[in-house]
Amino acid sequence: MLSYKIFKGLLPCIVILYSIRVFSFEKTRYHRIISLSPAITRILYEIGVEHRVIGITLHCPKGTTKKHILGTILEPNIEKIILLKPDLIILSKEFHNKQMEAKLRKFGFHVYVVDISYSFNDLCKNYCLLATKLDRSKIAQQIIQQARLTINNIYNKTRFYSIAKNKTFFWEIGRYPLYTAGRKSLVNDYNYYSNTLNIYHDIRQSYFPVMIEDIIKRNPDIIIHTKYNNDILDTFWTQYKNIINAVTNSKIFIIDNNDIFSPTPLTFTKSLIILIKKIMVSTL
Repeated sequence: MLSYKIFKGLLPCIVILYSIRVFSFEKTRYHRIISLSPAITRILYEIGVEHRVIGITLHCPKGTTKKHILGTILEPNIEKIILLKPDLIILSKEFHNKQMEAKLRKFGFHVYVVDISYSFNDLCKNYCLLATKLDRSKIAQQIIQQARLTINNIYNKTRFYSIAKNKTFFWEIGRYPLYTAGRKSLVNDYNYYSNTLNIYHDIRQSYFPVMIEDIIKRNPDIIIHTKYNNDILDTFWTQYKNIINAVTNSKIFIIDNNDIFSPTPLTFTKSLIILIKKIMVSTL
């Protein structure tokens, strides 16, 4: 019943997104846009300017229109970018290469850098700023308003479900060495809105290496294993059965990195629902 209600709450977001794609008449100053970040590319698609995006990185979602692939996030092909003559290049501060930005500006390109989102509020602010630059502020505000409504409804519902409330999480971001997320990472808001707790919420960093001995000491109830695409869960954690609660109780879940670490307000909401479904279904 809870899952049905949560999905029902997401429907207005889907309706808004569909209406953007069908009825997108706002003017814009930019007609040849290059995005060098997967999260930024998702934003551009959502606010209805995909048809103006001429270039993306290898890691970006492809979308529905033909685009030039311009290398990777960290090493974009500058020569290709020059030949495409974009009127706007959008970078993410999270993968910021100051030398590359300086080089692009030296060639006379207009470069816009999107700030890092440390929280859902930051995410909404950055989303709105970019949309305003592209004359899509009204649409962005509609998406943000509905996303806030949905996640607040989720927060209020999960407060009363003891099977999920106050469960502790270990976010496995990397394996060799083990990497996790601290207080300055957006993933903490997935915990906040699901009424759960990141075992490393006390560390004021975004991402950092951890020792298995410390994970054992903190003893999480749930392990979230983030991977790309269709990777499957391996047997690494089985050696800690009867040592770590999450392993003992088979509470280890995979969530796609692209959903968690390249979010928009809309995809944040979807990922939050996926996260809660995994917790709820596995516990019932």
